[in-house]
Amino acid sequence: MKVAPIFEKAFRGIYGKPCWCVRPGYGSFLTMEFGTPRLEIREPIAASKGSYAKVRKALARRNVSLHGEWHLWIYCCDWEVLSKGKRIASSSRRITKRRAAAVLNGQKLIRFSILPGKVLCTFEFDLGAILKARPFDKKSEQWLLYGPRHSVLVVRADGRYKYQRSDAPEDSGKWRPIQIGA
Repeated sequence: MKVAPIFEKAFRGIYGKPCWCVRPGYGSFLTMEFGTPRLEIREPIAASKGSYAKVRKALARRNVSLHGEWHLWIYCCDWEVLSKGKRIASSSRRITKRRAAAVLNGQKLIRFSILPGKVLCTFEFDLGAILKARPFDKKSEQWLLYGPRHSVLVVRADGRYKYQRSDAPEDSGKWRPIQIGA
């Protein structure tokens, strides 16, 4: 199935690149890196006076993290990972999230497709893994793909997307309906 040109543009750079540092996170979160690794350093920040102590403490530390040129964040959605046609993991089972990360780590993304009406997104990998993501509500951001030159592609559960600079204010950018290319 063809995808809208904006999706082809966003994914073109990561096709054929192995994903690495695949990690389960809070709730249904799953993150993975693609491309050349780079260090991201956030210097300590002075929190506002009304901030919680925990927030002040976290912001007062220097944060160093390793990211790829592309960072895929499976966010607020239900997902499952299949390997050779068999379901091996899902977002609803904490123990299987680590299994999903282990299976996906090192595989190369070869294809992305989306069914706009259901917002069912399929990420296919070269060694047989398939990651399927679907909304668990009607409005949440389902996944985000951060790319080089501060770009981010965001897909929402209501069948809309936006593609903009990642350093732009969160409420900027126009949400557009997902349409499949001809």
